[in-house]
Amino acid sequence: MARVIKTGNIGPAAADDKSSVQRICTGIGILFVVAGCSGVLFPGFLGMHLSLMHNSLHILSGVFAIWLGNSRPNRAFFACLSLGTFYALIGIGGFLMGSPGYPTLGKMQADQNLFKIVPEVLEFGTMDHVVHLVVGCFLLYTTYTFRNQDKK
Repeated sequence: MARVIKTGNIGPAAADDKSSVQRICTGIGILFVVAGCSGVLFPGFLGMHLSLMHNSLHILSGVFAIWLGNSRPNRAFFACLSLGTFYALIGIGGFLMGSPGYPTLGKMQADQNLFKIVPEVLEFGTMDHVVHLVVGCFLLYTTYTFRNQDKK
């Protein structure tokens, strides 16, 4: 007699049960971790000011997003909302409060929107502001586009 085995939420089938917000949250988390690790190797990548503290914040953001992205959909929603708000505010704040100056990190050129949060430790330039704004807006767009999908 043949026996039918149901797999339920084991293995690859579990990935199909994720909401769009969970998938995006996990994906952006992986990108944050990769960006943070890459920033250690290439601190001036694309003209960004990637210090050890900056890269550590990216890695922590990534771990946070991956953790909550693999949790329930409402937690992934919270992660996208909070990270999106944080990065959008950092980007906007950098443009509003940044001023012309020379970064004290590395041997980088002068920047018109240099925002020194902690001099010689955490400094953001124009490219950092642009990337933070793009990531923040993307996460906020995701949050509000898929806010009613599979809230559990």
